Amino acid sequence: MEKTGMWNAEKEDRLRRVVFDLGEEWEKEAEMLQKRLNMEGIACVSLKRQGADAPLILEPATFEKRETVVLTDSAWHGKKLAREGIVYFGCRRGESSWFEGAALVLEGFSEIDARYLEEWMCRAQGRPAWIARTERLRIREIGELDLPELVRIGEQAPGLALQNEEAFTLERLRSYIETAYRLQGYGLWSVLYEGKVIGCCGFAPYEEKDTREQTCVYWVRCDTDAAVRMENGENGNDRLLELQYMLDAAYRRQGFGTEMCRAALQYADERLEADEIRVRIHPGNVASQALARTLGFIQK
Repeated sequence: MEKTGMWNAEKEDRLRRVVFDLGEEWEKEAEMLQKRLNMEGIACVSLKRQGADAPLILEPATFEKRETVVLTDSAWHGKKLAREGIVYFGCRRGESSWFEGAALVLEGFSEIDARYLEEWMCRAQGRPAWIARTERLRIREIGELDLPELVRIGEQAPGLALQNEEAFTLERLRSYIETAYRLQGYGLWSVLYEGKVIGCCGFAPYEEKDTREQTCVYWVRCDTDAAVRMENGENGNDRLLELQYMLDAAYRRQGFGTEMCRAALQYADERLEADEIRVRIHPGNVASQALARTLGFIQK
């Protein structure tokens, strides 16, 4: 399968077609997913086959690999798809089927939508997945070509991510992409304006023991249930995330910071199931405190 860290930053690789190569036991769920995908403008194709080990026939002229994914419950077909450089998702019902080269293995479709499939399609192709699109901004996963610009922006604000290119090498960036995006499903994302990287924002697991605690106070934004537990003095096992961001000085005081953080928080609300999101702010950083208030954070 094609793998590359070099891409056109202005090109958004979109999912346009989903091919269903599934047995009868998936029929009802597949129909429901197809309806949802059709409503989102995704073309759906259902293959009829004699069995899971029957030959898989896909006409190359009917689809573009870069914008197509296949859902299959056949490990045999999955192996063939991987060899041909086609992104596929393995579908299994509890049994320990091994899907060689699958972008992901699914056990149901209840929470699957076009954006979910598109993100994993891009990751499987070695491309940064697009996270959000606002009126002015595009937010996607960080890629290799972003590193020098993010390091430059980080040097404007000591204490933020990606300050030093020597400390954050290309090798470490590749490792970060594998661990953060592919294992956690989130991380820091590049923010683009008119095709240019102007900063980054995103999330990291919140670490209680952090050297920044000595100089920063944290602000909290949580869902309703977590807020009630907090008022009652209950901690529980809530999932805590930390919002992190930085913005090129040339683009500050123009609403970009609010716009990109709101998009990130909306993504978290829809996809990350965080009970509580925190942000660390230095007591003297008045601008970040005002931004936190605007975003619905309250100081602890």
